[in-house]
Amino acid sequence: MCGVGNLKIKEFSSREEFEKYLLSVGNTVEGARILSKKYPLYLIEIEGIDTRAANILKQDALSLRGDCAVPRKASCFEKGTCTVLLMITKRDLKRLVEKLKKQPFGLPKVAKEIESVIENYEKSVFEIDVKGKKLVLDKPKIMGILNVTPDSFSDGGKYATVDRAVKRCEEMLEEGAEIIDIGGESTRPGSEPVPLEEEIERVVPVIEEIRKKLGDEFFISVDTYKAKVAEEALNAGADIVNDISGFHFDEKMAEVVAKYDVPAVIMHIKGKPKDMQKNPHYTDAPTEILQYFQKTIEEAVEKGVKREKLIIDPGIGFGKRLIDNLCILKRLKEFKVLGLPILIGASRKSFIGHVTGEEVPEKRVPGSLAAAGIAVLNGAKILRVHDVKETKQFLDTLLAITEASCS
Repeated sequence: MCGVGNLKIKEFSSREEFEKYLLSVGNTVEGARILSKKYPLYLIEIEGIDTRAANILKQDALSLRGDCAVPRKASCFEKGTCTVLLMITKRDLKRLVEKLKKQPFGLPKVAKEIESVIENYEKSVFEIDVKGKKLVLDKPKIMGILNVTPDSFSDGGKYATVDRAVKRCEEMLEEGAEIIDIGGESTRPGSEPVPLEEEIERVVPVIEEIRKKLGDEFFISVDTYKAKVAEEALNAGADIVNDISGFHFDEKMAEVVAKYDVPAVIMHIKGKPKDMQKNPHYTDAPTEILQYFQKTIEEAVEKGVKREKLIIDPGIGFGKRLIDNLCILKRLKEFKVLGLPILIGASRKSFIGHVTGEEVPEKRVPGSLAAAGIAVLNGAKILRVHDVKETKQFLDTLLAITEASCS
């Protein structure tokens, strides 16, 4: 008789790990391959589906050992649209999609959308061409923050001279950063815009000197929402544009990115830095931000930007309440449906202070690492941080644990 000492709850971080386990307990190669297709169980929310289609979807899902939660209005055949939750295994989902393609009431379109979303959601490796170099995002990369400003919220004034900026860049590269993000204007809450020429004078000489002294084996991103600053920075040696406005503050920014054919980080922000924290409100922050990205990406592509060169940043702390920041990190996987790399910049931010009571930004490293950890586990591919050394050690340990092959 089997006692409770012989019972375990097993969890697997990937289908490959699940298949390897099946082999280790004596399954045949073919049996392990078939059984591993049951991993994972997808929970797919579908909004705006015809109630008639919802009933067909439920019946088709049930016929394949899945299910679909439909509202009462649909089960009572009330005309209109509704939201449903489809629950099905990966293997059975493929069969369901084929059945839906032959059904009426808009289900063929739903089937194609499901295929596209699942393909995006499962994408785990991104390769981006950057001026002849390859930015390979298989594992999370560290983006080191280099503020060449006198008034940034955490390190304002520390690296405001070219020599100090170059030295700090070198330190971060040695500590494990692979991207250096250089900004010449503080975008902390309440900050005022910097004149165009002043921002150029702060940023361009630093980029030029870094390239001259440290080479071009690493990536430089320019943190700006001004098209002219971005263009000057790219000419000076920058590789990536990091725009907090998602191309919305300067209508020419998308054109510059398209012209130079470089990657760009598009961030979500509500309002502008000067007023973004004045009572921001969301009904459902992650969903609203996802809708923002869908529209912003579409507009960027129409202006010639290559979709595959975009990186999304939900904008922790930029026009967000505490609960919004927490929910973005908790539900970060929802942004994977876009099929683009996710960047998270939570380092030392005020929401950590609200949670922990720590008022000094430089002392928020433990909270920053907690945010980084959940972000990586939920799909983030780039971490924008102040504390590179600490983040690298934390990240190496986290990945070693999650990738360990355990019996």
